[in-house]
Amino acid sequence: MSHMPLPDPQAAAAPGPRGHFFVGSLPEFTHDLPGTMAHNFALYGDMVRYRVGPRTIFVLSHPELAQEILVERQREFPKFEGKNGLGIVVGNGLIANVDHDSWLTQRRMMQPMFHRKRLAAMGDKLSASGERMVNRWSTYTPGTTVDVGQEMLQVTLDIITQTMFSADVLGQVGSIGPAVDVGIHYASYKLQNPFTAPASWPTPRNRAYAAAQQTLDRVIYGFINQRRASGEAPGDLLDMLLEARDADTGVQMSDQQIHDEVLTIFAAGHETTANTLTFAWYLLSQYPQVLARLQAEIDTVLQGRTPTVADLPQLPYTQQVFKEAMRLYPAAPIVGPRRVLADTTVGGYSVPAGSRLIVSIYNIHRHPALWEKPLLFNPDRFAPEQSANRHHLAFMPFGAGPRKCIGNNLAEMEGPLLLAFGAQRYELRMQPGQPIETEMAITLRPKDGLHMTLHPRTVQA
Repeated sequence: MSHMPLPDPQAAAAPGPRGHFFVGSLPEFTHDLPGTMAHNFALYGDMVRYRVGPRTIFVLSHPELAQEILVERQREFPKFEGKNGLGIVVGNGLIANVDHDSWLTQRRMMQPMFHRKRLAAMGDKLSASGERMVNRWSTYTPGTTVDVGQEMLQVTLDIITQTMFSADVLGQVGSIGPAVDVGIHYASYKLQNPFTAPASWPTPRNRAYAAAQQTLDRVIYGFINQRRASGEAPGDLLDMLLEARDADTGVQMSDQQIHDEVLTIFAAGHETTANTLTFAWYLLSQYPQVLARLQAEIDTVLQGRTPTVADLPQLPYTQQVFKEAMRLYPAAPIVGPRRVLADTTVGGYSVPAGSRLIVSIYNIHRHPALWEKPLLFNPDRFAPEQSANRHHLAFMPFGAGPRKCIGNNLAEMEGPLLLAFGAQRYELRMQPGQPIETEMAITLRPKDGLHMTLHPRTVQA
């Protein structure tokens, strides 16, 4: 059983940059958070102390530290109260709920709908979305330049729409994606800038966010009301939310809670997978030997037929490619921040009350003590024999501990399946001289998109 270590008067202060006189490392955090964390990890090590505006923030970059904060002592370091991060967009959905008891009730009610068998029953919908993606590509002239990020957002939004709502009966689902995107950018801006105007002030940014929230409320409550009135039960995720019961009390979710969970699944469920797939296509274009091996596996197993979820066990290398893309470019590059309630020690360093803790998944996934040649794209890292002796949190794209992402099974089906759809019929090639920079808007994505040319494959199985 974990206990709060007493403050150690001999514990050293963690190393870190001095930063600017008044704002500390705020400009660096705002401009490029993953890059700033990676730079200072190389300089100072696994635990780095920052001053960011009025806050003291510690960035932790080792799986043992992640285990300590997110698993062993997770009750000591709670999520922040109030709306922050994705909570600004999704209300009190599963990601944002900071009250442990009500969060646990929510988690137990939702867990069954994300079991592999339940998701596998939706496999036909995943395949149909993949088919629509390649059919759309077939209408493009060979060599057409596409923004791969937008292409991947389109197909993952299609999947979440089909699995969540079965069909777009109101013709309004298309407005959810852009509204969520406005919310995510707004949340990212608020998270990285401690000195922002109150939400009640009529700034252009605040007004755009308020309009997006109105759109989301209208569409989602409309779906809930219509489904309740119709009495239909198509077995989609909305249906499961409406049916969910607390095992102890038998109580159902309120419309407000269903609204917040729908938004959570939308916000967290399509952009993350889309971003990982976007980086995967980029990496495959840079490593032709990996692409050739991926295509060989797909051609051998599928013999030219359409991929299905049932094929995934026979496509291990395809799954390894997706995992290696998640390692190098984790869609959620950080976990946190977590609150420090009392003076304590973490990793042997003193940590004062009121400071914040961030676990850098990005740094852990590129840690030279955990990964040989960590910057190389090498899907063989995830072959069973290479994974056997690795720390279980050396690879943690979905976080860790009780709050590990509930959608991990869906992502691990959807990502490799869409890779198989695309690589079976197409090659995506980088435009020469295009710089690849990342930005963090809650999730990690390519800055300014990723423009590639689309080429039908000439060799088919």
